[in-house]
Amino acid sequence: MTLPPAIRIFFAIDLPLSAKEKIGSFIGALKKKSKSNAIRWTKPENLHITLQFLAEIKAADLPELVRNVRGRLARLDKSSTIKLGTLHLFPTPYRPRVIVLDVAPQEQLASLAELIGHGIKATGYEVEDRPFRGHLTLGRIKQPQGIQLGFLNEVELPAIEEIELNEVVAFRSEPQPEGSVYTPLERINLSSGR
Repeated sequence: MTLPPAIRIFFAIDLPLSAKEKIGSFIGALKKKSKSNAIRWTKPENLHITLQFLAEIKAADLPELVRNVRGRLARLDKSSTIKLGTLHLFPTPYRPRVIVLDVAPQEQLASLAELIGHGIKATGYEVEDRPFRGHLTLGRIKQPQGIQLGFLNEVELPAIEEIELNEVVAFRSEPQPEGSVYTPLERINLSSGR
């Protein structure tokens, strides 16, 4: 794959197809209930849990960046599981911008994000300094003024099995008018660091 000189990337946990399908059906039900164009809903194929985001890197730095992140993640001793939790509004219910599902265990995800951050810094890039808050984005509220969100309580979240946390994926993000396109660039196995 030929990349342009500068790219936008993020490191994330990709969800298994079965979880994407269940959450996609849940998003579809929310979309029907919302009766609003003020929310841009996440496409099921784009569902992921972001660990670190880089608005721009030089494509030439990608191999070194992945090598540095892989080296930090090799320090993990084993794979584990994560669980999707309740529906929330970010940053607060009073100023909602994003509709999300909680993810647990937060401490473990924060540690994972921190290790990835060390790999990013070793490559010469900065990472966000705000506290990590793992979540799964379901929709972004484009116009929060006056939006009615009571419908969020009208749809029951399906039972979603625990998700094996056995790899981190480096995705390229390409913003498009109809929503970003995410392309996996590299998969880093967590059980062996490969």
